[in-house]
Amino acid sequence: MRRRFFFCENGRYLVGNHILKDAHPKGRLTFRQVIEESSNIGTVKIAQRLGPDKIYEYARRFHFGQKTNIGMTGEVGGILKPTSRWSKTTIGAVPIGQEVTVTPVQLAVAIAAIANDGIIMKPYFVKYVKAPNGMVLEENKPQVVGRVMRPEIAKRVRSILQGVIDEGTAQLAKIKDVPAAGKTGTAQKVVDGVYSHSKFVASFIGFAPTEDAKIAVVVSVDEPHPAYYGGVVSGPVFKEVVEDSLKYLASRKGQRNAF
Repeated sequence: MRRRFFFCENGRYLVGNHILKDAHPKGRLTFRQVIEESSNIGTVKIAQRLGPDKIYEYARRFHFGQKTNIGMTGEVGGILKPTSRWSKTTIGAVPIGQEVTVTPVQLAVAIAAIANDGIIMKPYFVKYVKAPNGMVLEENKPQVVGRVMRPEIAKRVRSILQGVIDEGTAQLAKIKDVPAAGKTGTAQKVVDGVYSHSKFVASFIGFAPTEDAKIAVVVSVDEPHPAYYGGVVSGPVFKEVVEDSLKYLASRKGQRNAF
């Protein structure tokens, strides 16, 4: 397969009337490296090739801009503007997480769909509710909502997301002896109607193991200081949560096998 490169303009790229910047200037990167190195410019150049309609379609496939109907009072659907309301700079904003809002539950559903061979599931908080006499009063079971991507595409995406941890911006999320996959996020907060250059939300979303995943995790830290990059702030939290969770799941499996 021929490798395609994206020139990341050494850190500065004009989109409409806005100059887009990378935290760490880059030159030519492959598609995989764009994701691993979290290049805003590379990501936007990929989005420009796809076009607004395709970007919007993919975002809707992941159910961004829609409630998950998880059963939580006050749940919101987030913001995802239709392309009819896009400005000249929106194509350089939405792909890197600006002009769009999502909830942690939406992020969990989205990353889990990649782990689950492209199938998106309806989330729920409670597996079942039992009365004192043991009668099940309410029960939730896995429910397929739709398909985001083909299984072979999901597998390729998982490989790239594993590269984010193995080689890219989230090496602090690396788990010993367990391959994991995920993506960092460093979002500028909106303060008084404009994006702040001093207040951020650091996030990391991922799952483990990369294949046949047992757990998906979303870590979001509001206004971290002094470090604020997602890979630095939230990656280590992901690592600790996943390590402890996998140990717990293994112990539960051992207990069941003992009976």
